Amino acid sequence: MILSLLQQRQAPLLRLETTTPIPNTFFLILAIAGLLIFLVWAIFMGTKASSSKPGSYSKRSFRKRLRQLKLTQEQIKLLEVIIAEMKFPNPLRILESPAALDRLLRYAMNNLDDRDLGPQEKEFRKGVIYDIKQIIEGGTVHEKIISSTQSLPINTKVKISDNNGVSYTSYITSNMQNMLGLESPLAKGGVSYPWAKGQALSVTFIRGGTDVYSYQTKVLGYRNVRGVFSVFTEHGKNLKQIQQRQGKRKEISRPVILYLVNIVETKVKRKIVRQAVVNKTRSLLGSMQDISAGGCAIMSRNTVPRGSLVKVDFETVRGKPVTVYGKVRAASSNSPRSKILHIQFTNVSRKNMNTIRDFIYEYDIPS
Repeated sequence: MILSLLQQRQAPLLRLETTTPIPNTFFLILAIAGLLIFLVWAIFMGTKASSSKPGSYSKRSFRKRLRQLKLTQEQIKLLEVIIAEMKFPNPLRILESPAALDRLLRYAMNNLDDRDLGPQEKEFRKGVIYDIKQIIEGGTVHEKIISSTQSLPINTKVKISDNNGVSYTSYITSNMQNMLGLESPLAKGGVSYPWAKGQALSVTFIRGGTDVYSYQTKVLGYRNVRGVFSVFTEHGKNLKQIQQRQGKRKEISRPVILYLVNIVETKVKRKIVRQAVVNKTRSLLGSMQDISAGGCAIMSRNTVPRGSLVKVDFETVRGKPVTVYGKVRAASSNSPRSKILHIQFTNVSRKNMNTIRDFIYEYDIPS
């Protein structure tokens, strides 16, 4: 009897289990959904963790930004090798901070001396490192604003232009709270002063070797400042950067020798061959005022026509001679007795270009 009662109680339970089975596909769907959720969570957490680790970064996005700056594949590979050797903590930082870029590339430059490289290979690698510096520096433009020309130091070089389109290279002789003194050109034709009081002028100057600023001002008057005839103008305010030079420009005061280059045409087997010939019978003396990887400014008492081809011999520092070939792009008045010749380089050897960049960036000097 007891056995029959137990069988009667268990029977409904057995019927419940057998009559309502859960399909196997339901468990399969749940398992797949759970796996997908886990994988998404793992990828998200892994990415978040890797981005927070010191020295980690996305190589893909880094290379993309370098290609956008027009770096070649060879330059990108070399840069990644330098980053790995130095164990640089945040490579993206070099695209945002000039100091970080200098620190990385100075390390690479100093390491060239520790490698067993021939002279030509060393010069080639130096050139690639400087190319990387110039491309990144010229491609990462950040607009900067100077609140007032009151912050400019004395002796800052400027270019003054008037309404007639005449430009004049000058420098700051005095910087007072309510006006700015600039070296003035001497008057011509019996006129007491070159510009009348209240006349509008345009002033352009360079900060940091690459950032170009320009502003409009008016003549307030004239005065001698420590023996220098100076024109006083209004201060410029809220000056915006108007452009960034492709290469950093650095001031230099070195004597130079210029030679005119003539193009001689000769007929060779029914073909006209043009050849550049340096006229060594006549040399012109001058003084270099500033220099970049793309050109230089030379003060000279000799007038050289615009478009003239020239050879320039000079030294960046004593004992480091440099020869470059270039074209005179413009000439601005410096005084009645001298001109500033603006020369664009057209042909420079790799060794000479590296010497110029050594002077501009000072990577060959231990930090």
